[in-house]
Amino acid sequence: MFAPLFLQPSPSFRCQRLSWLLSCLLLWLMALPALAAPEPSHPVSVSVQVEPVRVGVLATRGLPLARQQWQPLMGWLNERVPERRFALVPLELDALAEAVAQSRLDFVITNPGQSVSLARQYPLAWLATLKSPAGGDNLAIGAALVVRAHAPYRHWQDLEGQPVAAVSENAFGGYLAYRFEADEQGVRLERFFSAVRFTGFPLDRLIEQLAADQVAAAIVPVCQLERMVREGKVADSDFRVLDNQAPAGFGCQSSTRLYPNWAFAQTEQASPALALAVTRALFDLPADSETAMAADSAGWTVPTSQLGIDRLLKALDRHPLQGPWWQSAWHWLRQHQQWGWGALALVLLLGGHHLLLQYLFNRSQRRLLATRQQLEEKGRQLEQARRLAELGELGANMAHEINQPLTAIANYSQGALLRLARQGQDPATTASQEPLRQALEQIGLQVQRITQTVNRLRSRLQKRPRQAEPTDLVALVEGLQPLLGQMLAPLGVTFTLRWQGQPRLLPLDGIGVEQLLINLIKNGAESAARTGGPAAQRAEPGRVELLACFEAALLILEIRDNGPGLRMPEALLQQAFHSDKEGGMGLGLAICRDVVECHRGQLALSNLSPHGCLARVTLPAPQQRLEVASDFNPRS
Repeated sequence: MFAPLFLQPSPSFRCQRLSWLLSCLLLWLMALPALAAPEPSHPVSVSVQVEPVRVGVLATRGLPLARQQWQPLMGWLNERVPERRFALVPLELDALAEAVAQSRLDFVITNPGQSVSLARQYPLAWLATLKSPAGGDNLAIGAALVVRAHAPYRHWQDLEGQPVAAVSENAFGGYLAYRFEADEQGVRLERFFSAVRFTGFPLDRLIEQLAADQVAAAIVPVCQLERMVREGKVADSDFRVLDNQAPAGFGCQSSTRLYPNWAFAQTEQASPALALAVTRALFDLPADSETAMAADSAGWTVPTSQLGIDRLLKALDRHPLQGPWWQSAWHWLRQHQQWGWGALALVLLLGGHHLLLQYLFNRSQRRLLATRQQLEEKGRQLEQARRLAELGELGANMAHEINQPLTAIANYSQGALLRLARQGQDPATTASQEPLRQALEQIGLQVQRITQTVNRLRSRLQKRPRQAEPTDLVALVEGLQPLLGQMLAPLGVTFTLRWQGQPRLLPLDGIGVEQLLINLIKNGAESAARTGGPAAQRAEPGRVELLACFEAALLILEIRDNGPGLRMPEALLQQAFHSDKEGGMGLGLAICRDVVECHRGQLALSNLSPHGCLARVTLPAPQQRLEVASDFNPRS
């Protein structure tokens, strides 16, 4: 049933076949001229501009010597890889790293230290390692500690405190290799030597500074000294290498262990096919060729492990993959969060415990200090009480012993007055004996005052309360005038008495107030008369002034002087046995304070401006009019 469909084509199929035939005919017509054209007699050359292959090399001895050393290798590569042209780019340490970072090089030739640093930061593939001419060993990089031949140094320990030179703190074949050896022995070069001077490239500067005695030693790459000797730049007899540990037959002296030789690396700019061709050309380089000898090598070999270099850079904290310690700690915490939280909790717990212990310690320390101060105060009080007890016992004995002589003095004065009274009938005799009678009366009054003072001292020692009686303060002060006059006359001090307010009877301990006034006035007079004070320097006469103020409910007594003022704290002066006077017992102000406290008053001492002292006594004084007030005549 399907046979008709295959035997009779449709009209559309016939159209498609006709179109296909026409297309073939057209193509045939277009190909005829080409087939009929004659072959050219000479081939046509096409010139294609190819970018040069840039090979960067570390110029440790300067750019001219780098070109002289490595340009023959570029010629060898041009010969072995004819389809490409190789261009040498000599660069110093930092410039070479920058060129790799900016992708301006196709291949790199550098020392092992920089090779590891670059390989850990940029996509480099190491193709070959340079072989040493001494036996073909590829371990040929290290440091030599060179000194002058006549120098007294025999080992590196002899150079302590001396200046040395090195090319750079980042130079592997030199300073870093020697620093690693020193660190292995626990020595920090920057502290061991007095100074490390970095001269920079080229390396020849190191030997030149050493030859000029600018430094005691130079840290140079291995074979640098021997290379300069071969070039005729220095004499072999002028220099020595300390602590040589190079293997036998190496051909150079080394003060450190050796590391892999220079390496040839491919950057990401070079294709794998080109890298393979370059690698084959390097391995085919004969060891005795001029190209190999120009590079001071025996050709190239397979790449050598750089594990030793990694360890050295890590030990010196110079490895490019080493980050700050906090980055490592943060990475560890992110991987071990449970330990991190536990450590944080432990730190907080220990910190809180430390703060608690510190608080308890400080509190205990404050308590101990307070207790110590209390003990010291108690000790002072105990000593004060002991001295007061001794003084009380002495006072009691003196009071007992003084009582009998006072009684005898009183009897003699009274007897003398009686005899004068019997003889007083004669007017002429009475007039001549009047001064004597007055003197005897004053003796009797002073004996009476002494007796009252002794009785008051007994009352104080026996802790008996003192009785306050209505006292005429005006009469009390008037009675003290003769005694004050005799006391102040030898000192050359004038005394002034002033009153304010209306006098009245006051409930006072009369004997105590007498002692209070006498002690304060005497202290002020002695201060005003003290030699060397401001008053003496101005030739100003000493003076003491007493101001008594009767206020509504207070009695205020102010004693002023023009002496030098207080020379000790007020609180200390009011304690017993403390005095600012030579030979003073320190009892006067203590007695004054006792009298004031007995009256429930206040005693204050202060300095006056520009000089002088003010003793202010404030006593409570309830209202009680004085009956003889009309006879009072205040003085100024």
